[in-house]
Amino acid sequence: MIFRCLSTLLLKISLTSFLMATLCLPEAIAQKSVTGDDSHSLTSFEQSEKEAIEFVKEHHPELVSLLESLKSMREKEYQMAIREISRTKKRLDGFAKRGQDIYEIELDAWKIQSKIDLLIAKGIAREKEVDKDVMRGLLKDQVENQKKRWNHELETLAKRQKQISGLLLMTEGHEDEKIDQQLAALQNRVGSKIGKSKKTKQEAKSNP
Repeated sequence: MIFRCLSTLLLKISLTSFLMATLCLPEAIAQKSVTGDDSHSLTSFEQSEKEAIEFVKEHHPELVSLLESLKSMREKEYQMAIREISRTKKRLDGFAKRGQDIYEIELDAWKIQSKIDLLIAKGIAREKEVDKDVMRGLLKDQVENQKKRWNHELETLAKRQKQISGLLLMTEGHEDEKIDQQLAALQNRVGSKIGKSKKTKQEAKSNP
């Protein structure tokens, strides 16, 4: 029972997906199991496994021992868990390219949700109510994290609005000038293409 709950947790690090996966775990395993026949896929998995374990060790160490137990007891589910964590890491890497602030916000969101799901999984496995104080603390962290996310979005929108307003100011009253500039650029482009075409034809005539 405990491995079913914990493997479901690791497969889907969100409360909704966790509950759905608990109900549909056999079907999910049948659809997504890895055969291991392809050596290239195996190498790819080993790399994903290494990165996923390092990621978990750094950001939610408590999951490491659970992954190790899952690997020894339910290999297919372990592979699915590793791939899910790898997808999470890649998603977070995408946020890192956008900026350190949004990366840290999204990373904290993942860590908080992961802890919530782990608490729920342990409660189900042990048939015991979750610690309300601990859960309340995590939910409070989640709300604060959401506030940070919305504030970041507002700041991003404000910066974008400022940029657009600047572009609009640069255009208003200078429409004809901009049209002339674009027209000249297009004419130069066409003239360059025509010149290259004529040159190519002349070279073809000279070297039949």
